[in-house]
Amino acid sequence: MSRILNERVLTQLVLLAVAIALYLTTLGSHQGVAAAQSPVFFPRIILGLWIGLTLIALTQDLMSRKEVAGIERLAAAVLFIVAALIYLNLVTRLGFAISSAPFTVVALLLFGIRNPLVLVAYAIAVPGVIVILFNHMLGMPLPTSPFTHLF
Repeated sequence: MSRILNERVLTQLVLLAVAIALYLTTLGSHQGVAAAQSPVFFPRIILGLWIGLTLIALTQDLMSRKEVAGIERLAAAVLFIVAALIYLNLVTRLGFAISSAPFTVVALLLFGIRNPLVLVAYAIAVPGVIVILFNHMLGMPLPTSPFTHLF
């Protein structure tokens, strides 16, 4: 039973459910626009890949004969879900960069990363690179801060 009920399988089921729910929200929108010109064209491709890769990983884990440990860090998983829900609500109010920095710190702490230099470097670098890439290079704006248009 632990082959089926373990952290990997449950995480992949949650990822699959989220990807399918997001994909379903893109259906039916922008009917009069050509498919390649639709604002949901790129997200649909990414979500389709997400669903496919998650199905492959889930199938791999379910077919594996290796016994794996059961759910060990349920509290960390629950805290991560709560942090993600708070993060999703803050992104629209405070912008991507300002919300992502503390969320990155919380996520790394929950995953066991304790080095303060790594925490600060990731909290600044990862959201910063994503903002530069999307907002300034690709022209696909992320939610911006109410304090400045730069991030």
